[in-house]
Formats: sequence, C-alpha cells, structure tokens
Amino acid sequence: MLRERIDEAIDTLIEASTGTQAAEQRFLSNLDWAIDQERIAFDDVLAGLMGGCDAFDRSLSPDIRYSPEMVDAERTLRKLVRRFAASAIDLITEKLEIEAASEARNRARLLALQRVGAAVTSSLDVESTLHTIVSEAATLMNGATARLRLADETGEHLRLIASSGDIDNEDSNPAVPVETTLAGLSYRSGRPVISNDVAADPRSDQYAQSRQQTRSLLSVPLTVRGTATGVLTISNISDHAFEESDAEILGLFADHAAVAIENARLFEEAQAQITEMEIINRVSAVVSSSLNLNQIYRSIHHEIARIMIADAFLIILRSPEGRDDMVYIVDLGQTFSPRHNIKLPVEYLEAMNEGKPRILEASQVVDYDKWERYGDMSKRVQSMLIAPLMRGNDVIGCISAQSYAPNSYRRRDTELLWTVANVAAVAIENAMLFEQASDVAVSEERNRLAREIHDTIAQGLVGIILQLEAIGAQLESSPLSARIDRTIALARANLDEARRSVRDLRAAPLEHLSLIEAIEQLAEQHMDEVDTRVVINSPIALPLLDDKVEAAIYRFVQECLTNCRKHARNAEVNISVVIDVMLNIEVRDNGPGFDLKTLKQDRTANRFGVLGMRERAERLGGHLEITSEIGSGTRLALSFPFDRSATHN
Repeated sequence: MLRERIDEAIDTLIEASTGTQAAEQRFLSNLDWAIDQERIAFDDVLAGLMGGCDAFDRSLSPDIRYSPEMVDAERTLRKLVRRFAASAIDLITEKLEIEAASEARNRARLLALQRVGAAVTSSLDVESTLHTIVSEAATLMNGATARLRLADETGEHLRLIASSGDIDNEDSNPAVPVETTLAGLSYRSGRPVISNDVAADPRSDQYAQSRQQTRSLLSVPLTVRGTATGVLTISNISDHAFEESDAEILGLFADHAAVAIENARLFEEAQAQITEMEIINRVSAVVSSSLNLNQIYRSIHHEIARIMIADAFLIILRSPEGRDDMVYIVDLGQTFSPRHNIKLPVEYLEAMNEGKPRILEASQVVDYDKWERYGDMSKRVQSMLIAPLMRGNDVIGCISAQSYAPNSYRRRDTELLWTVANVAAVAIENAMLFEQASDVAVSEERNRLAREIHDTIAQGLVGIILQLEAIGAQLESSPLSARIDRTIALARANLDEARRSVRDLRAAPLEHLSLIEAIEQLAEQHMDEVDTRVVINSPIALPLLDDKVEAAIYRFVQECLTNCRKHARNAEVNISVVIDVMLNIEVRDNGPGFDLKTLKQDRTANRFGVLGMRERAERLGGHLEITSEIGSGTRLALSFPFDRSATHN
C-alpha cells in the first residue's frame, strides 16, 4: 500500500511539472485519506516519499538531474512535502482532539455510572437514588430535562417519579397517557425511542406537537425481569440530536433505576412482612390477654393507626338478627358513642357480603353527600378502606380506616387491614362470647335480686299499705287519720321505688344501648304511659363518656320523667343535651309548675327524688339547678365539667 502511494507521488510530480494544481490537491487528499482511513503512519509516508524520490533522482543521468525541468520538479516536491506535512499535522491534531474529547466523554460516562452505581448499592432511599440517576443522566446527555416515570396500576398512564430540570412542556405533567406519547411508545414496545423533531413527529400527541420548547427527545424503557415498568426520558430545547449511542448510555441509567426501584420494592415488601407479623403478634397478644371488648377495639384501632392513615376509624358488628351496630367510632382523635341498628351504605354492605376488602373514594361514590355522618361533623372523609370481619364463611362485621385526603390507600394497605381484620375477628368473637356469658350470669343475679325485692320488700310494703288502709277506714274521724294517710303515701312512694328498682335490675339499658338511645327508650316508655310528646335535642354524634357519667345522666333523665308523670301528667317534655366546656342536660316541661319554697320544706321530696339527683351531680363535680313557677312549668338542669381529652382513648 505504501508503494502504491509512492507511485502516485511520482505520477503526481510528473503531472505537477506541467503546472496542474488539481493533481497536487488530489495527491495531498489521497495522502490525508491514507493516514486517516488506512492507518498509515505520517512518518512512514514522509520517509517513503523522500526515499522514493531520492532513488528516482539517483537513477537519472547527471545531465538530466540538473536540468531546469528537474530543478523545478524538486521545488515542486519540496512544496508538496511541506503542504503534506502541514495538512497531516492538522489532520492528526484534529483526530487527537476528537479522541481526547471522546475519552473525556467516556470518562465522564464512567464516572457518572460509577456515582449512580454507588447510589444504588449504598442506599435504600429510592427517592434520593432516583433523583441522583436523573440528575446525572441530564448532565451527561446535555439534556434540558430528565424525567423518570413508572406505569400506574392500570398500565394506562405513566406517573412522574423523579425529575431534573424545569421546563414547561408535556413531559412535566404528573401523568401522561401510554397510548399517545413518545414515552408511552417506549414503554409499550420495550425499546428506545428517538425523536429529533418532536413537533413534527407523527408518533407524539397533538399537545406535544403544539409545544415549541422540546426539540429532541430520547426515551428508554425500565425493565424488570424482561417486563417494562416505566421509562427514562431526556429532552432538549436545543437542536442537539440524539443518536443510537446515546440510547445505549441512557439505557444503562435506566437499568440502574430499575435495580434501585426493584431493591426498594423488595425492601418494602420485606419490611411490610415484618410489620405484618409484628401487628399479628400484638393483636394476637390482645386476643390472649384481654376479653374486654372496648380494650380490644382500642387495640385494633391503635395498631391500624401505626401502619396507615386513620383520621377516622370504625368497627361495625352484625347481630344474629342482621342488625348492623357501629360499636366503635373514632374521628379526629375523639371517641364517640356507639350507634345501633344503623343503615349502612350499599358499598359497605357489598364489601361485607363479598367478604373482600375494598377502597372507596368519596369523589367516585354516587350520593356520597347523602350518607349519614358519624363522629365529627366539621369535616368529611375522602378515602375509605373497608375490610370485612370473617369467622369462617360468616361475616360478623367490618372495620374501616378513613382519611380526610383523597387517594390515601393502596393495595398493600388493603392486605394489611384484611390481615388485622382476620385476627381481630377472633378476638372480638371471643370477647363477645365471654360478654354474653357474663351477661347471662349478671342477668340471673339481677333477676334473683329483683325477685327478692319483689317477694319481700315490695310485698311487705303492699301488706303494710293494706293494713294502714284498713286502720284508716276504722279511724276515719280520728285525729290520727291525717297521719295515717301520710304514712300510706310514704309507703306507696317506697313501693314505687321498690318496683322501679325491680324494673331497672331487669332492664340495665345502658349495657346494650348508647346514652342517647337509652334516653330515647325512656322517652318512648314515657309517651306510652302518658298521652304526651317528648322532644329530644342532642348532638348527632355524642362523645363517648365515662360509664359513671352516663349512668348519672340516665338516672337524672329517668327521675325527671318519673316526676313529670306524677306531677305534670299531660305536659309536653323537652330534653336537651349540650356539650361545651360543661356538659349540660336539661329536662323542661310545660306543666302546672310549683312553688320552690314548698320543695325546700318538703323533706320527703328532697329525700327520694331531688336529693338523689343532687348527690349524683356533686359526685361528678357539678350541680343541679331547679327552676319552676306555678303555671309556668318546671326546668331541671344537670351540669358538670366535661374534659374532651378524657374521651380520646
């Protein structure tokens, strides 16, 4: 090959001697090409040229060698050699610069990949790692933006996970469709997609085509075990065009991102499994250590709140008769009284009947604004997670974690809640069976006491009354007659108390009803006995109160209604419950009223009715207020301090 170039040089010299510049230029171009493409060394070419010319010169006779023509030929040769040397030096310098730039670029790529690899292997903070990957990719690829997107659960959109750069274009959207975008094309095909004229590319959507910021775009898929899970996209606002080599490099970044995401997913699954086992162990500990339903409800709520959002939390149980009772209500950290025989939304019933957990979004539920509200009335939840409570194939209720923010729950949350629900169902059923057994024992003891009171005290009082009535009939005109009548009235009052004690021992309404429901039951009994109306005004959601407080309120209302039947038989009664700094319960009737002076003078009234109410109020740190006037009805108000924090657990 070198000999061919020497022969070309000799031919060129012959042509150049005639003054043809084109021959010289062609010769120099051939030499440049030989150095550039045929990899012939510059010094070899130069030595070959000079050696060949010297050999040619020695072969000439002296008279020809020093002829004017040969002298001109030698000058031409020297000029060609100088021009060749200058051209070759420029060419070699350019090649060295290109090689140096390529080496620098390769070094930058290696360093960037090294930093990304270090980030992937040294940290499980996937957010920080992905940010490092997109930042390094954008810098290395000279891109204006870098976006990493993952497919959503439906596979119809690519959600933005990490980004670098801040340009207002279609690639900045939180989610882009898979079907009509270049990024979606890369995701669907599992191959890199290059577009160096996005606005004119028919594969991009109309929105992207209408935007002028992005000129070129490169997307490569993220693949895990051969399946695309997302895309890594670089976009430019300059005229810089992407090449296949860029796709190969960006693919390495995408592989690192896929590894980081997969590692994070595996770590999250491992942590979730550990958390799940911890929850099961803790809930199981409650199962084995407690048979108190309220304690079990609180423990279930506490464990759920540790692993997911639970701004509000409900436990609903289904009775054997098919009635749904909301036995545990917590909203904004405050516990509310249970609600019985409620009408559940269709979505709750479907989840329970299907025996599978489900997520509800308020924005997607028809007639959500018409749902009955439980708990705090100031806000409405936006996301609901429901898990049925199952015992075998039977549904005994459900639990529901709720959030005030939309889209708060994911598939993993449903699995966790369902796991807790399966364990909780055992605890709840065991506690219910224990409670039923306890109720039977307590009920039998109460019935025994009721029988004892009825058969002894009540019957004895009846006998005393009959005897006094007989004596009174014989001493009708005697000065003792009035005293006998008062004794009979006193005996009758004690008989009424004995009978009420018997009735209360058999009923025990607060054990199975909320306070408001028990008061409503008292009102219904009152209206059955007396042809009048009882109006109850109370909050829709009444905070859960201490058992002693509820019992005191119940007895207060019961005593007030009893007095209404005695002294204001046909009067309308108004019962109101107001909760603020104080808890106020007021019972008002529009009956005949009375003079308060007679109340103070009547020791019997103080002893049996008002005295008991006053004592209950004092035990709660409150007071009883009575106001009445003849012809203006009667008002009794029980007030005592109310600490909301006491209802939080």
